[in-house]
Amino acid sequence: MKKILFLLSIMVLVNSCASTLNGKIQKNVNVKTQNDESVVYVNGVKQGSGRSVKSKLSRDRKVKQLKIETKGYKDQYVVHYQNLKSPLHILSWVPFGILFYPPFMDFGPKSYNYKKDVTAEEKLIPIAIKTEDQKYLFVKNTEFHLDEKALKIRKIRHRSLKKNNTKKFKDIDSNVDKIEFDNSIFTSSLNDILLKYKYTDSTKTIFKNKTNSAYLSAKISELDIQYVYQRAAKRYMSFLQAEVNISWDFQDVYGQSVYTKSYKTTSGQFSIDYNKKNTSLLAVEDAVASSFLTFINNEKVKKHLEKDNVATQKTLPNITLSKGKAINDVDSALDGTVTIKVGEGHGSGFKISTDGYIITNFHVVANYKEDITVITKDNKEYKAKLIRQSENLDLALLKVDATFSSHFALPTTKNYKTGDDIFIIGTPTTVELGQTLNKGIISGDRENEGVKLIQTDAGVNGGNSGGPMINKQGGLIGVINAKLSGVGIEGLGFAIPAELISKGLFIN
Repeated sequence: MKKILFLLSIMVLVNSCASTLNGKIQKNVNVKTQNDESVVYVNGVKQGSGRSVKSKLSRDRKVKQLKIETKGYKDQYVVHYQNLKSPLHILSWVPFGILFYPPFMDFGPKSYNYKKDVTAEEKLIPIAIKTEDQKYLFVKNTEFHLDEKALKIRKIRHRSLKKNNTKKFKDIDSNVDKIEFDNSIFTSSLNDILLKYKYTDSTKTIFKNKTNSAYLSAKISELDIQYVYQRAAKRYMSFLQAEVNISWDFQDVYGQSVYTKSYKTTSGQFSIDYNKKNTSLLAVEDAVASSFLTFINNEKVKKHLEKDNVATQKTLPNITLSKGKAINDVDSALDGTVTIKVGEGHGSGFKISTDGYIITNFHVVANYKEDITVITKDNKEYKAKLIRQSENLDLALLKVDATFSSHFALPTTKNYKTGDDIFIIGTPTTVELGQTLNKGIISGDRENEGVKLIQTDAGVNGGNSGGPMINKQGGLIGVINAKLSGVGIEGLGFAIPAELISKGLFIN
């Protein structure tokens, strides 16, 4: 009995030679990059730079997260893990493999080696940083538009994935890594991307206009979370990657779509051991970033990103207004103001002739050109037609089939100064609040990208856009078109000077 125990002890000792003799660290694992300036990190620790970086990896049976930073390009993510049995495992067969079958095997963490070479196969994607002659981008809308077939959570062995044998994918539930995605997460991720590449400036509040701003909408129509594992030991040596199909919609500052394009992209590889609970989200965000940079590098998108020249304006034939009684008091000004109803929203406007012409902001009607309703103070409704617009000035000329007894007169020269008392009239928040009057002062003149604006401290709310700014005599001063909002921001409203209307819309 003692001899048997002695033999078994010797067997265990010999069979543990790989774990005993192999070091805790495997040196000279070669990380191959695609650029001389690439910098390699393993689990956040810098290893070196160049096209071939010698790295040190711990033999602990955990997947190592490699990040490759290359100046001017998006970061690459790849994983590496121990999947080679140490040559020392042959001692498991000699001499006791002859006497006992199957022989004892060494499964300790140090008994496995890394492959000596690992390559970043993901293609380098150029980073497109915003330049001074390009517009700022703002997130308009994001959407996860996924049905049961469009959302996949699957597993596959690494060997099958390397061979591109996608038939080996098997559907699984989301218990491997809890996955919760909604539009707020998508919006937050896209805003972070825009900020990272300087398309959004968080250090100052800018005036959005046709010259300097545009919007971006994105819809994810397919999402495939891929859980990749080595051999049958699914608890070990596993990582995630994500494949997404995103439709991008580039819009002008008025929300009008000017270019759309869809891309299917795959993320880098993300170690579950290293990234823990955030693995799936990191993979999706990485795929979104790849898709965004591919989209923004599109030549057509680059063209739309160029700042517009506000001096360029198409010449149109003049429209002569039928003029009647000009508004000369605040009560008449209330009657001369209308509500502009479009889709599920609304704005404001005002009468400028006896034969049914009305002024509003172009952004109020930009996406509803064929579905515009005008509601007057006496609650009469009229279908309106968009006659023309000045997108540079954010002005629109509408026409209804109606006769007005009085209207605002359009000034041809500046008729205000800083410190003047003013009123603004409009339909804030809801249609039921039509012809609401707010008082304030002129806080100053502003100019942004060649566009002149009047600043006021009067209360401007959603729905006031397109309404008149008037003086105490009811005379037209400007057209309300914007307010700045945010934490700590109060009393910052803006209007287009009324003396620009006639020239901007070619009316007299």
